Amino acid sequence: GYLASRFREENAADYKPVSRKVEWAWAAAPFLLFTVIAEIGVIAMGTSVWQELYGETPEGAREVEVTGKQFEWIVRYPGKDGKFGRTLAKKVHATRNPLGLDKNDPDALDDIVFPISKNNPMRLPIDQAVVIKLRSQDVLHSFTVPLFRVKQDLIPGLTTKIQFRPIKSDTFEIACAELCGLGHYRMQGWVKVEAQKDFNQWLAKQKGWFE
Repeated sequence: GYLASRFREENAADYKPVSRKVEWAWAAAPFLLFTVIAEIGVIAMGTSVWQELYGETPEGAREVEVTGKQFEWIVRYPGKDGKFGRTLAKKVHATRNPLGLDKNDPDALDDIVFPISKNNPMRLPIDQAVVIKLRSQDVLHSFTVPLFRVKQDLIPGLTTKIQFRPIKSDTFEIACAELCGLGHYRMQGWVKVEAQKDFNQWLAKQKGWFE
């Protein structure tokens, strides 16, 4: 702005061309500055955050599985055995078996499964590391909890994951951040973060899908 005003047409006679070296210096300085910001700011400073979200699973972390489908979220917790059972695509049924749990796998019999809704949110204990395993039954989705600052795509045929540690008790919105069809706007869920004691009491009351 200063240069445009200083050397406008009526002051053109005052303009003195600078040397090529000065021109190169003005061009190189911002380039070097932004390179440093990108390399140090994004890579060096961001590595620890990347490790926290996508690195090795913290010891003692709670594992939960979330499956996305047009246009809802389905959550699965391991049952009393602490293990996720096997799922088979051919056994998936919208109402009788939404995740395709295999009855022939003992580990699957007590798996806790339910669609996430406002009245029945996904629940997590406060201040405990959690790993969310993510799967899709149809198209690309993106599991996003804006107030957790976490987002991870669900890719058909792959199991992805996101990990974090909730630190505030409340109910938070889960959104799909990937356009997944005409009903995309309806793909909404909720996660309730509560005290460990309350979470344990809730979990103890839950029954496996086949129980």
